[in-house]
Amino acid sequence: MKEKKFVSDNIRKLLVSEYLRRENDSAGFGGMEMKRTPFGTNITLYVNRPGLVIGRHGTKIKDMTEELEKKYKLESPQIEVKEVDNPDLNPQIISKKIALSLEKGWNYRKAGNTTLRRVIDQHARGVLIRIGGKISGERARTQKFMYGEIKYSGEPARAGVDGGFSVAMLKTGVIGVYVKLLKSDYRLPDEIGIKQNPVQPVNESPENNEVEDNGTEE
Repeated sequence: MKEKKFVSDNIRKLLVSEYLRRENDSAGFGGMEMKRTPFGTNITLYVNRPGLVIGRHGTKIKDMTEELEKKYKLESPQIEVKEVDNPDLNPQIISKKIALSLEKGWNYRKAGNTTLRRVIDQHARGVLIRIGGKISGERARTQKFMYGEIKYSGEPARAGVDGGFSVAMLKTGVIGVYVKLLKSDYRLPDEIGIKQNPVQPVNESPENNEVEDNGTEE
């Protein structure tokens, strides 16, 4: 029973994430966090333009709250909207910008290289941009643009790398854009720091260096 509940909760979280991404795509959806509390379900939305999510007099956010409660059976959902600090370091927003550029007619190499340079200028530790589909002919293939370090497996890949995915709808077909970013504050296992402590001088007691004078001469 616990396994079924675990699976159903994760499926519900995925469906909620897809719903919120569709509803807030124009606002620059940058991800979400969902937590259960004794007072209900707290959902934090990270977007590039918070005003488009809230709507006039809060009507849009109210409609989304009602939809989450009725359709997705969330208990007392509460939505909090936060603005993304740096859109050029958010993988979801980056992937969406690339997809929009491709839909406007940009060449995939121009879109990938321009975005890569912009991310590097923001002092990213590592970035991977992967564009796949019919990008240069009838046969589908994948093109990668990389810089710095990216982890693909293990704990560093789960905890230290953020990912984002978007699609571009072109006449030739659907183009997938996947972006990975290494977190700036994550410490990799192979990063070893040497802490240098200042050498403390040895304090020698004066008593040990003096010869006792008993007042007699030989």
